[in-house]
Amino acid sequence: MVHFPAPQHEETHPAHRGAGADEQMTIGRPVAEDEAACSRADGGGHLFSSETGRPAGQFPSLEQSPVADSRASLRRRDALRKVHLEITNECNLDCKMCIRHAWRETARSMTNKTFSALAAQLREIPTVETVQFGGFGEPTAHAQFLEFLRTVKEAGWRAELVTNAVALTAETLDRLIELPLDQIVVSLDHVSSAGESALHPEADRVRHNLRELFRRKFLRGAVLPEVAVAFVATAANIDALPEIKRLALNLGFSRIVVSNLVPHTADLCEQILYHHWTSARADGKPSTWNPAIDLPRLDAWSKASPVIERLQRSGSNLAILGSRLSGEGLRCRFVTEGRAAIDPDGNVSPCLALLHDYEYYFRGQRRRIRAYRVGNVNERPLSALWDDAGYARFRQRVLRWEFSPCIDCGGCDLRESNETDCFGNEFPCCGECLWAAGIVQCP
Repeated sequence: MVHFPAPQHEETHPAHRGAGADEQMTIGRPVAEDEAACSRADGGGHLFSSETGRPAGQFPSLEQSPVADSRASLRRRDALRKVHLEITNECNLDCKMCIRHAWRETARSMTNKTFSALAAQLREIPTVETVQFGGFGEPTAHAQFLEFLRTVKEAGWRAELVTNAVALTAETLDRLIELPLDQIVVSLDHVSSAGESALHPEADRVRHNLRELFRRKFLRGAVLPEVAVAFVATAANIDALPEIKRLALNLGFSRIVVSNLVPHTADLCEQILYHHWTSARADGKPSTWNPAIDLPRLDAWSKASPVIERLQRSGSNLAILGSRLSGEGLRCRFVTEGRAAIDPDGNVSPCLALLHDYEYYFRGQRRRIRAYRVGNVNERPLSALWDDAGYARFRQRVLRWEFSPCIDCGGCDLRESNETDCFGNEFPCCGECLWAAGIVQCP
């Protein structure tokens, strides 16, 4: 069995080094130079130029790229950098594993008015770098998704698309290359349609569309879009992962993002691969009861392999050349990397996991998740919502991870929802978040 070291994530936020909540970091220049260039800051930490009175890094025309401008200015530690945009909650497929089987929402798509308002608000936030079209709907099911993508690219942001790829016609592929789209993440859980079960269907068509995208990029000499595959791992399909890896050369993808199945119905619980999972220690630090074991490079076929596997099963704190095999402990990438999620109506949430009301099963128990919506971009600007005092306190709580260890707990009644926990935290409580635990990954 081959064991891969966990990736080392760049520390985006100095909060983990004890920085103050309003401390700012310098990008590329000494602090003294930046203080001279920017004479004052508003209450939310936004810097203003002493020469123009406008936010630093912005120019009068909204057509200027906010990404290029922001790189030369001071950036707040707690800054919005990536938006997960769900332009529709509709889909052209009906997968058995889908969250739609666990919610009571009606079909909704983002209006041009809401998207235009959001785009204008994003231009006013110089730290925003990436807009990802995805969420729990299929972006290509929205009639204007290509126009929305073009708006994002013209504004200078990185554009990403998460899709099942079923509706990617030749014309659509050409337009994605012409934009160019920066990254496309395609769901592929089986090598062929013959192996489909509760996961994404139409594997044969998806493979055809990926191959066609690869061919059209080659004919144009295009590098973009980068292509990645999203693989949902279950007991039924995990053996297909090596076969999907071998498809990369013919289908043109360079990355596979593997995530675990989230069972939204009781019958899918038997398909999960984390029955005996444990987070061990939330902060990942070694202790006398679980000392760190730092391993050298080892032959995957040697006698060491089954020994390492036994240590992993016991929740040991393992590393290879300093890279932890068990990951970083409980960590919310949405908060630490400055992300937010927006639904079709313009409601803003801290993450995809809190974007909707739904149910799922963990350790044999049904959990009810209540959506946490900070506000709506049609009622308040996104910058004001991001700086909202309650939202800011929540992000600080997540950074410090002040929640009770529900994900490792035996099972009190408080685990049935994200309303509260035994530490007395107010809604929302994230102690049993599958994303923070690393069980579920978003591309």
